[in-house]
Amino acid sequence: MGVAGSPRARWGRGTARARIEVTEGSQEGCVTLEDGDNRQVLAEAWTGFTDALRELGLDALESAPTDADRADALRFVLRQLAYREEQFLEYPRGQKPELFLPESPTRKLFADCPDTIYHQFNVVPTGVYRIRGTRGASPYISFTAYRSGITDRVVADLHDGELDIADDGTFTLTVGGPDPGSNWLDLGDDAAFVIIREYTHDRSGGVTATFHVEQLEPELGHRPELDARQLVDFLGIVGPGLRWVNEATVRLSAQLRQRPNQMNEAAAELVSEMAGTPHNHYQLCYVRLAPGEALELELDPPPCRYWSVHLNNWWLESPEYRDGQSVCINDAHAEREPDGRVRILVGPDDPGSGNWLDTKGRTETILLARYLLPENELPPIVTRLVSV
Repeated sequence: MGVAGSPRARWGRGTARARIEVTEGSQEGCVTLEDGDNRQVLAEAWTGFTDALRELGLDALESAPTDADRADALRFVLRQLAYREEQFLEYPRGQKPELFLPESPTRKLFADCPDTIYHQFNVVPTGVYRIRGTRGASPYISFTAYRSGITDRVVADLHDGELDIADDGTFTLTVGGPDPGSNWLDLGDDAAFVIIREYTHDRSGGVTATFHVEQLEPELGHRPELDARQLVDFLGIVGPGLRWVNEATVRLSAQLRQRPNQMNEAAAELVSEMAGTPHNHYQLCYVRLAPGEALELELDPPPCRYWSVHLNNWWLESPEYRDGQSVCINDAHAEREPDGRVRILVGPDDPGSGNWLDTKGRTETILLARYLLPENELPPIVTRLVSV
């Protein structure tokens, strides 16, 4: 028995039907497939989406102040598009929950921390979920429920200090439903997703936490196949969503750029808008350097779970750090002065000793300091330009 040749498919064009002619050996058959009435609506949705994406990319290029930031601009749009596709199409609300990475070493947003491992799962507020996990050795883990929208986003928040954890490091957390009395995260009436944060001192070499999520109520069946209406809805909302992220990011960066080389306190409403954790206290600085200059920071961190200072680009993305680049300094690795203070040099040239954040040749960058659950009021960070 032999095969005369591989089938060849010829697709005919039409508004309502797709026609496939299949030729195999000496026999020729014709199979007509109904493609429903969704071709036009899908085409219109795709055209609207691609038009919006084109404008978004061009606007991003216009808003970036440097050549390096313009190259980052288009990658930022693509990274956010990839995140939204996962959020709404691969792991949509109302289907079996599954943890995915909203931010990672290759996808970044809203001043991501290089030391932090982020997990997300989508929820419906009437659902009941269970997270089983192991605590690990990281200084902090937390669970935050968020609502959709751009203001007042935090529904509820819980960190490991508020969890009952077994002696072997395991824990179980109920998410949603009635309060069982302990280890519970409320979803309120309008929660849309939960983010799990784990702040590490060494994300690649430390003993990190583990998490597994399952839905208890209502019981769900198998995940359905993609529906055309679901895709049309996604294409309709993703453009405005991406535009909001870009505009919020540019608005903050532009505000910081008006006061270069000075620390700025992050307002609580900004933290909420950018889906930060309420346990963090943030300070930001737009760094602008002339040739031969570096910015020196002097800080006196109070006791806290974790603190770090790291760099970001105009799009509030951390720099490349997968190969151990010096772009983040935390409390476990910082070199301290005899009086306990910390001095950090921010610039393009390695001073050879002390704490250094590498701007990688950029003359403009954004610096962020964060303190997790500080025990005392934060003293100001002193900045000064120095010659190098």
